Amino acid sequence: MQHQYWKSAAGTVVSVGLLAAPLTAAPAFAADDPAVPTGTSPVVINEAYLSGGSTGAAFKNKFVELYNSSDTPVSLAGWSLQYRSATATTAPTGITPLTGSIPAKGYYLVQGATNNGSSTAPALPAADVQATGTLNPSGTTGTLVLAKQSTAVSPLPSGSVTGNAAIADLLGYGTSNTFETAVAQAPINNSDVKSINRTNGVDSDSNAADFSLSTTITPTGSNGGSTPPTDPEPEPGVKTIAEIQGSGTASPFVGSTVTTRGKVTAVYATGGFNGYYVQTPGTGGDSGGAARTASDAVFVYSPTTAGTVQSGDYVELTGVVSEFANQTQLTVEAAGLKKLTEAAPEVKSTPFALPANDAARESLEGMLLSPQGDFTVTDNYSLNQYGEIGLAAGTSPLVQPTAVATYGSPEYAAVVADNTLRGIKLDDGASTNFLKDATTKAQQLPYLTTSDPVRVGSPAKFRTDVILGYGNNSWKFQPLAALNPANAESVQPASFTATRPEGPADVGGNLKLASFNVLNYFPTTGDQLAGCVFYTDREGNPITVKEGCNARGAANAENFERQQAKIVAAITKSGADVVSLEEIENSAQFGKNRDDALSKLVDALNVKTPGVWDYVRTPANAPPLSDEDMIRTAFIFKKAVAEPVGESIIHNDTVAFASARKPLAQVFKPVGGDDGKKFIAIVNHFKSKGSAATPEDTDKGQGASNIARTKQAESLLAFSQDLQASKGTDKVFLIGDFNAYSKEDPINVLTGAGYTDLEVGTGKHSYLFGGMVGSLDHILASPAAHKVVTGTDIWNINSVESVALEYSRYNNNVTNYYAGDEFRASDHDPVVVGLNLTAEAPSSVDLQFLGINDFHGRIDSNTVLFAGTVEKLRAAAAPGATAFISAGDNIGASLFASSVAKDQPTIDVLNALELQASAVGNHEFDGGWQDLRDRVVADGTNAKFAYLGANVYQKGTTTPVLPEYKVLDMNGMRVAIIGTVTQEVPSLVTPAGIADLEFGDPVEAINRVAAKIKAENLADLIIVENHDGAASGTPEGATLEQEVAAGGPFAKLVNQTTPDVAAIFTGHTHKEYAWDAPVLDGNGQPTGKTRPIVQTGNYGENVGSVTLTVDTVTKSVTAYKAAIVDRTTETSESLVAAYPRVAAVKTIVDKALAQAAEIGNQPVGAVTADITTAFTPDPAGGAPKRDDRASESTLGNLVADSLVDTLKAPELGAAEIGVVNPGGLRNELYYAPDGTITYAEANAVLPFVNNLWTTSLTGAQFKTLLEQQWQTNADGTIPSRPYQQLGVSKNVNYTYDAARPAGDRITGIWVNGAVIDPAKQYRIGTFSFLATGGDNFRVFKEGANTKDTGLVDRDAWIKYLREHNPVSPDFARRSVAVANSTAAEVKAGESITLAVSKLNLTSIGSPANASLNAVFVDGQGAAVALGSVPVTAGAATVNLKVPAAAAAGTGTLVLTAVESGTVVKTLVKVATSGPNPPQCTPPVKPSKWYDIVGWLRYAFAWLEYQKCLRG
Repeated sequence: MQHQYWKSAAGTVVSVGLLAAPLTAAPAFAADDPAVPTGTSPVVINEAYLSGGSTGAAFKNKFVELYNSSDTPVSLAGWSLQYRSATATTAPTGITPLTGSIPAKGYYLVQGATNNGSSTAPALPAADVQATGTLNPSGTTGTLVLAKQSTAVSPLPSGSVTGNAAIADLLGYGTSNTFETAVAQAPINNSDVKSINRTNGVDSDSNAADFSLSTTITPTGSNGGSTPPTDPEPEPGVKTIAEIQGSGTASPFVGSTVTTRGKVTAVYATGGFNGYYVQTPGTGGDSGGAARTASDAVFVYSPTTAGTVQSGDYVELTGVVSEFANQTQLTVEAAGLKKLTEAAPEVKSTPFALPANDAARESLEGMLLSPQGDFTVTDNYSLNQYGEIGLAAGTSPLVQPTAVATYGSPEYAAVVADNTLRGIKLDDGASTNFLKDATTKAQQLPYLTTSDPVRVGSPAKFRTDVILGYGNNSWKFQPLAALNPANAESVQPASFTATRPEGPADVGGNLKLASFNVLNYFPTTGDQLAGCVFYTDREGNPITVKEGCNARGAANAENFERQQAKIVAAITKSGADVVSLEEIENSAQFGKNRDDALSKLVDALNVKTPGVWDYVRTPANAPPLSDEDMIRTAFIFKKAVAEPVGESIIHNDTVAFASARKPLAQVFKPVGGDDGKKFIAIVNHFKSKGSAATPEDTDKGQGASNIARTKQAESLLAFSQDLQASKGTDKVFLIGDFNAYSKEDPINVLTGAGYTDLEVGTGKHSYLFGGMVGSLDHILASPAAHKVVTGTDIWNINSVESVALEYSRYNNNVTNYYAGDEFRASDHDPVVVGLNLTAEAPSSVDLQFLGINDFHGRIDSNTVLFAGTVEKLRAAAAPGATAFISAGDNIGASLFASSVAKDQPTIDVLNALELQASAVGNHEFDGGWQDLRDRVVADGTNAKFAYLGANVYQKGTTTPVLPEYKVLDMNGMRVAIIGTVTQEVPSLVTPAGIADLEFGDPVEAINRVAAKIKAENLADLIIVENHDGAASGTPEGATLEQEVAAGGPFAKLVNQTTPDVAAIFTGHTHKEYAWDAPVLDGNGQPTGKTRPIVQTGNYGENVGSVTLTVDTVTKSVTAYKAAIVDRTTETSESLVAAYPRVAAVKTIVDKALAQAAEIGNQPVGAVTADITTAFTPDPAGGAPKRDDRASESTLGNLVADSLVDTLKAPELGAAEIGVVNPGGLRNELYYAPDGTITYAEANAVLPFVNNLWTTSLTGAQFKTLLEQQWQTNADGTIPSRPYQQLGVSKNVNYTYDAARPAGDRITGIWVNGAVIDPAKQYRIGTFSFLATGGDNFRVFKEGANTKDTGLVDRDAWIKYLREHNPVSPDFARRSVAVANSTAAEVKAGESITLAVSKLNLTSIGSPANASLNAVFVDGQGAAVALGSVPVTAGAATVNLKVPAAAAAGTGTLVLTAVESGTVVKTLVKVATSGPNPPQCTPPVKPSKWYDIVGWLRYAFAWLEYQKCLRG
């Protein structure tokens, strides 16, 4: 039965103790508990298993187990587990945050990555932390750090590290440069199945002393055990075999002594098994069937008796039950065996067919079986070491799931399940390691002979019964005795059909193209270099390089000749005319000509076939040695059949291919053929699956470095597209070792771009790994290239052959398997494609330019749709015929998900969409010139597209600081893109950030650069991207003629741009138009021609499309089409499935949105109570509805206050009044649950990412602004929202009477307590939306000295909340309805009559006002209290007398709501009342506080004074 993993006895005791403890929570002490000495900790690294998922692994995943030796739980909040590689000296990477606490005397389990996502090793028990993306240590050497902080320990010195206050524990193992006192011993490789175990919990600060290797691997989490409690064990005694086996995954009698009886079915006296199988007499055959729940057989481990029994013996056995290597066994000493003489029924073999699940196999464990149906060899890799063959039921091998199905799809799951059900091993009845030592190497291998290669794919036919055993995590057919060549005739259970091909299939065509990985072909052998350590043969002779030097191939000339003979045989017999090579020596790394190894291979080929072969020379753009691997890619070709066209080109993408060999491209054509028959071949060797290119790029189901390979595929596509344009052919073959199976992301990127994976149709595969076949080697054809393909074949000469035949295994066994033929020349199979080439020469080409402008970091749910729009348009054009370009403002004023990451997601999206060039916009300078230059552009390592600025100069010079133009190769046409930006940048960004720059006239720059391009013949066409444009567009009803007539920069752009420019894309003004602009000559006279001038609006809502038809001879534009294309409405899912670039964009967007959500949970401030928009009661009695835009709100007023606070500085516009539109408020600030305002909550209030502007309005214009709250459209009609209530800052109060005529409804305005001056200018701070006349507040367009501060509303809002923490609702209204029926002029004693309403706010929490306190302030400033006025339902009727002592002139009645603090003011004109009023002298207070009599007199005098004032 399969073994259940148990923790040590100590761990079990701990868990029992915890379970038995009282049900009270023990407090966890903090990480900085003063009771813990500096640099020490009760929590230590207890066990590290670092080869999870490797061959023979105990578990699928790596893990690190912690232990708490104290009597108190320890909080791990703020702690982390960190890893640093063995030779690194920088801060650790792979930071894994820890959470929760570790129990007293308890454990804590951190689950790491796996070395093989397809591993079938057992899963770990429940871990406390899942760290598959951050914890991926080397299995043999490195340093683990248990840190008492969440950030990387820095500095972390090399050598012994103890007593560091930031480190709870540190484990250096293998050859690591960092450790405690000395390094701990480590497993020798990932197949050495051991964990690094702390001995008895001892922590002496010496890794070497405290840790040892153990084959008992026992992961335990904080739950105290790795398996759940089990039922009480049954009593031992006399038991049937079925009872011993039990119906569970482990015997219920483990550790017990039992007695049983059975018949011997198979004996392994030799070979290392040291035992035999017994089965209950009479069982087997068809008995039991599906109803069987327990096996009737068991393995008997008995070295002392294995040689004394034979098949058919009936025996009684007494021994101890155990689980060994996941199989139930009975250990029997000599005294425990008793041969029985009584008759017993014979055991019958049970028919057994696959597929079958574990339960079905478990019920037959150890039983005698007769395999039924077809079987096929699916694995022979370990045949030369363990004598073991992988089989698959049916007529085909097991297949890599991602070779035929997308990872994670239902089809993928079906393949995984099918592999599990169909796969099984055929063992040799022995545990011999034939590579262990000279003795085992002297033994002949089972199954494999020089005449029977046992190839993968060979049918297997069973001729004897077998035993179904279990070991090394696999179900196995065992022969009935240990197999060896001497007894093979009778013991070998199966024979294999020969399947070797004579040569590749006929692929047709007049030129054959092939790809071949030549297995580290290194003429520079190890014996030529110092320090090389070698793999040796059984006699100790060096064969291949193991380590210690940079050679990777043969140890010496003798072995190199063996390798070369096989490679030459394979290439010669392939029939190929052009061969791409991978894994050939980069001879430049050894101080030789880079092509030295390549020339030696060609020389060897020409010995076999003289004068036939040549090689493609290294191009001039070869990268520096520091940027290249020890291996490279290359091309060879038959000179009589194919000829190179031009020089080869290396794709020097140093970012995407930092971890891989850079693609090499060469144009070929048949000898004597014209250019119409040429094609581009690009040979590749992507990053391998064996290691992570970056810490986060671990195996997540498609092998390590899948992210890197996907980016390499994307980069390759871009390279291919550039080449198609520059080389004048759309026939492209992407060739080589992509280290990716056919349905993995990198290949999906390529096929999604229209390439056809040719070998998929062969039904064959080029590689074998883990007992599953799949193709890592591909030839992918572009649509045009696919049309000339006549056939494809994978020539299975390598991957399906046993590694024993390889030159690297020469003399590894007493049998000499080496032959100088093509078989096992490499571990990859060649792929051969036939081509039938034809010629087509177009007279013209259509070039498509897809333009955007003012994208402004729109990373949201629409980004994928925007990307899909670009890709749909790109796909509709010919390959290489599209340039994706931008007119600037790609970044800045961005949505939260982009801005919070400094717009990196936007840059990544544009990179993924292969934006080729962009003008800089003003917002590119939001972070200053240094940020744009060093972070955004970063010499092309960040933004992969060119940022252009022909009119951006070094201050005081005319020297551009940015590239002025970029030349693109598009289907044989050289197209120059010139970029310019508005000259107004200095007024739009922070001046300090651009202090070193000057911005010139864009049209002058365009014409200057265009003249240079024409004079020097640098391009065939010129396109302009100018970040400035028309003030209005087509949706506003504007025409080109109107916009030109308005003058300004746009008119100059249209009228004065040189006729040499074919098309103009604009931006900045966020308008939409695609106009035909007349082309004027240098004298301003019409030429009779037009050209497109386009702007797309903003935010990726549209894409501008300009298609130019260009004569291929004259290079002139003969026709054009221009349009604004709406963003697609297709589903994201369909776009992602159809277009790889869109899939890449979705990945970027999803990650950015997820990270933004994390940041969004951070607190930025607090509220003392709810601050909300206005709410409307539900007529049905339900909850009130938010967002009543016709009413004043606490939230709108608070935001208005924040605008004044933010923009009050002179350099930001010196705002005096803040104004907010109600539609801009999209969420509330609720107090629940604790008053905290998170980043996301604050952002949700102002989600539109408007810039903050200031402008000047006169007092009269400000009154007009308030009048425009009663809405009309520009044509005088009334919109669906007839009234929109502006929020204003608290220094503004106004009254209105809605019953008055339009334009006369505002009856009074006070600013800072004073009546507004109609002629005075007031600085207003608001959003760009309002400042440009949004929501019909058109008077803003009349503002003077309007300024875009460059600040984003959200950022300023959050800054305000942080600096005013907490904020409270202000329930005082700033606008009140007042119907004034007071006479135009009144005298003292006459009435002031008002109807006041709208006193109560409707925001949540607003109090209901009950009374108004009235004070009259006359024209001389004398104030008289007039008592109070009752308020009902927010309204009051006011009828008060003018005080008798009121001075003539304009006075003010001031009403103050007691409950809310709302202040209502009304001007009252007081007339002269006749006789002078009495002179009222205020009494004087006593000077002494204890003068009681004096204070009484003062009180009476005060009453008389008040009476006098009232007349």
